[in-house]
Amino acid sequence: MKRIKIFLAVLLSCAALAPAVLAGGFKMRWVETELLLDRDGKAQVSYAVRWNSDDAQLHGFYFEGFQETPVFDLEKAYALDGAGIRYPLEIKKLSDRKYDIVLGGGRAFSSGEITYFFRYAADLQASGNLTQTMAGEKRLAVLNWAPVQWDDALDHEALTVRFPVELAAPAVDAQALFAMDFRTEKFVNERYSIDYPTVRNAEGKDVFSVRFFRKALESRYHFQVQVYLDAARFALNTMAYGSLAKAAPARTKYLPAKEKYYLNRYFPGSMLAALPVSRGETLFVILLLALLFVAAPFFILTVKHNAMLTAQAGISAVNWDGGEWAAPKAQVSSFRVAGKVAKNLSPLEAGVVMGVPLAEMLGLMVANMERKGLLKVRNYSPLTVERLPGISASNDPYETALLAAIKPDGTLDEAGAQSALKTLGAGVEQKIWDCDLEATKEHYRKEVDRRGQQGMDTDLGYYWGGYHRHYHRYDNRAYDGAVKAGDGLKAALPQDFSAGFDSFRTSKMCYEGAFANSACHDACHSACHDACHSACHSACHSACHGACHSACVSGGH
Repeated sequence: MKRIKIFLAVLLSCAALAPAVLAGGFKMRWVETELLLDRDGKAQVSYAVRWNSDDAQLHGFYFEGFQETPVFDLEKAYALDGAGIRYPLEIKKLSDRKYDIVLGGGRAFSSGEITYFFRYAADLQASGNLTQTMAGEKRLAVLNWAPVQWDDALDHEALTVRFPVELAAPAVDAQALFAMDFRTEKFVNERYSIDYPTVRNAEGKDVFSVRFFRKALESRYHFQVQVYLDAARFALNTMAYGSLAKAAPARTKYLPAKEKYYLNRYFPGSMLAALPVSRGETLFVILLLALLFVAAPFFILTVKHNAMLTAQAGISAVNWDGGEWAAPKAQVSSFRVAGKVAKNLSPLEAGVVMGVPLAEMLGLMVANMERKGLLKVRNYSPLTVERLPGISASNDPYETALLAAIKPDGTLDEAGAQSALKTLGAGVEQKIWDCDLEATKEHYRKEVDRRGQQGMDTDLGYYWGGYHRHYHRYDNRAYDGAVKAGDGLKAALPQDFSAGFDSFRTSKMCYEGAFANSACHDACHSACHDACHSACHSACHSACHGACHSACVSGGH
């Protein structure tokens, strides 16, 4: 009888848990952040946050824990799911340190993977994350910053920092790092894989970039980086002066830096470095401890004296001449799994990976939409099309993005074409981030021969047939329209559209300096948007808000 009771108790417990299991859930998979620095310390911070939802209702999440003051780019915030469907995002300010980021229009995402993209401008010099320090007689700029911490454990996290430094050549080697006085704290090398992706700025110059990468992060991981660069590369007006025992001089050439994490001078990368205490607060704590341990004043004074002897001016106690720092070792694409192939790419995504020229890709998209009766080509040089009445979308999300770029006069809007290609690129990145690019490219090159001679009456057959014509270089009259459309676009759009996607990703079109939304825009947006959002949010969203949101916690600095 006792065994029966135990069995029934276990059965009832399982029954109680069943609804929660069947209800599914969602989890954050990975986060990738880009930090784009200007010479004056202004920055653009961009986040890509991947979620996986399993038969749940995912609306969004709280964003908090940043030290800088963000000015969000509300118009360009969006989410993209695994099918390439794009959702606008709403970003609502809850407090100075907390924002609510949700899918627009009260929408929810139920199953599959979705990535949230948002960005903001900030002044990292004003927040104390970017300043100057002295290493002997050498003046260095120091960046001490971290993305926000997240409640969920992550498959991987990456941070790419783009410095305002133009390179003489795209490849970054030890000699180039030495010439820039680029240095890192030891803990940075120990924690992260590091490589140097290249991108070109608005002037077409290669820009120095560093990517930090780590797999399998525990909940609330603090992704702190602390790096140094020749201060002449910036135009900063603050300096980390003095030490714990000595305040900044009364008269200085630079403004004293705001050091909100003063212990990071002496314990970089440690738990103590994450404590938000200033120099004054640190001294207060030391004095308080001295009073508490008055029975051992000699011991306290001795320890304090030794600490003063080793303290150095600057934001970190680094003995530059004694080998306390190590030059970062390049581990290019160390996060990619050798031999792993992304076999779930759509035909357009496969074309991107294979490196089909972008103008040719766009030409195929235009011709395929004409084949399906979504538009009609009026002229090829310059390319002019007519979007047929009542047509606003295609069955392919990337074609829909291009369809939206058609202006009223029938020409293709350059910014819209860029946006369509970036949307396509984002969809590809979601699927290939940890794959072997060469192995994936080789896989789809073989698919060209296998799939390239199917019928042209489907999207699949049309695109693979176009790739077959491209790689085997033969004439196929059925693709004359696509070729002429591509040539027309090549003549009308910037030169970057003539190259493959790899070149597009590193082009000046994909590089944007720090930006700022106007106060009028933000005020107007808050006045006429927040009221409607709050009413709808309260009515149908707030009840399950806690369940549907994952909070990120403080600590990014």
